[in-house]
Amino acid sequence: MRIHKLLFIVPCFVLTACGPDTSQPSSAEQLPATQSDQCGELSRADIAGVTITEAGIVAAGTFTAPTANRFGVTPDYSGLPDFCRVAGSIKPAEDSDIRYELWLPVDDWNGRFLQTGNGGAAGAIVYRSLVAPLLRGYAVANTDTGHEGGAGEFTWAPEHPDKLIDYQYRAVRELTLAGKALTAAYYGRPPEKAFWLGCSTGGRQGLKEVQRYPADYDAVVAGAPANNWSPLMSLSIIIERNLGPQGLHLENLGLLRDAAVAACDGLDGVSDGVIADPASCTFDAATLACDGDVESGCLTPQEVAAAGRIYAGVVNAAGDVIMPGTGPGSEEAWAGYASERFRIGSSYFRNLIASDASWDPAAFDVDRDLARAEAFDRDAAKAMDPNIGGFVDRGGKLLLYHGTTDGLIPYGNSVRYYQSVVDTLGAAKAADSVRLFLVPGMNHCAGGAGAHQVDWLTAMENWVEDGIAPESLTAVHPGEAAFTRPLCAYPQRAAYKGDGDPTQAASFECRSTSP
Repeated sequence: MRIHKLLFIVPCFVLTACGPDTSQPSSAEQLPATQSDQCGELSRADIAGVTITEAGIVAAGTFTAPTANRFGVTPDYSGLPDFCRVAGSIKPAEDSDIRYELWLPVDDWNGRFLQTGNGGAAGAIVYRSLVAPLLRGYAVANTDTGHEGGAGEFTWAPEHPDKLIDYQYRAVRELTLAGKALTAAYYGRPPEKAFWLGCSTGGRQGLKEVQRYPADYDAVVAGAPANNWSPLMSLSIIIERNLGPQGLHLENLGLLRDAAVAACDGLDGVSDGVIADPASCTFDAATLACDGDVESGCLTPQEVAAAGRIYAGVVNAAGDVIMPGTGPGSEEAWAGYASERFRIGSSYFRNLIASDASWDPAAFDVDRDLARAEAFDRDAAKAMDPNIGGFVDRGGKLLLYHGTTDGLIPYGNSVRYYQSVVDTLGAAKAADSVRLFLVPGMNHCAGGAGAHQVDWLTAMENWVEDGIAPESLTAVHPGEAAFTRPLCAYPQRAAYKGDGDPTQAASFECRSTSP
């Protein structure tokens, strides 16, 4: 199969604005026979442990996901070009059943393989994550990590240790190897570069690859990584048990958020509803304490105390902060950990650590139970190893990003991990290969009051292909009240210059701050 020049010069993330390439065939029957045949031939590929159940051309604009999107948003697949769709299962162990999808562009392959990540407890193929990379010419793959289940539950895991290992790290590794091999078989040559793109659990998966299999990927974009696994599950439990009738009422989370933003919004010289530097924000929930007979628009002593415990994070008896709390402005997202759909820490602990269906989060003890969780995990899911010399020595690039109003995974954990990498590798070596971008006002992986739309993939492409290290990126807050901001490589942050249109990134500059 011939290799075509990449046409998608401008990144196309907003799928509803992207129509199909009218120069491409409109149906599989119109494709040259060699292209359709070569896709079908992949069903006979002989790769140990890999089963291929589907291998065929999907005509432009005709793809329909075989399963419903559990996030309630149906992606727009109408702009997809013709592509070779490969689906099947990988079984590296007796109880393994790692389902996967690999999408291979018929025309204009950019020469790269990319795997996308998952969220929460995984349990489903993330079809929507394949759309934008395919439009950009990537051979792109995703896996359910070896089980079916909700994003916040681990009921599938106790009787299936092989599946748990697959979730922790093995599924991603197996698909990396199989995906590269199938890509090479289809195009007649191996990928020139391999990229990873993921957020949340996907960020953890990317870091796990960097740390455990440093030769697998040339570039890893890891957003809001859930890499400090057991402490993060502990934080989920702490947030859950401090919300509700016996703690902080859910209906007061918006009140708390608004007060935090009002207290710290203007610290950067611009009042825009965004806390630009949450580390400098000293907001205290006690400022909302009810006075006298006032019963609304304020917090009871019980609620003030509960908010304080959540802000504090995971703290042991000695006063050590094992996992920082989430930043000011993130309060409304705490409700996620109290919802039936995403009590992930409680489900993990109940099913795997306590192994007791009646276990109550109120019984959680940081010193005792966090130690139990760490001993159980044995660094299988955890991805906090700062010694990534094997990855950077072969030219690997790592781009970390994290929203500062992420109420599920504290941005402070990414700061801690990044700093540990710098301390381990040395500042000069780290500067050549690792970047961290904090995104003021961005929630968990996306959304929020800040400028949160960022083209991370192009930034990584420029770094890997052209040697242009990302120092400042432009982020966009979409909608009627649109504005732009520069994102600065940590520890710098964007500051208003003092004049100019505050809705334009050009009116801000990156300034150094102390880590």
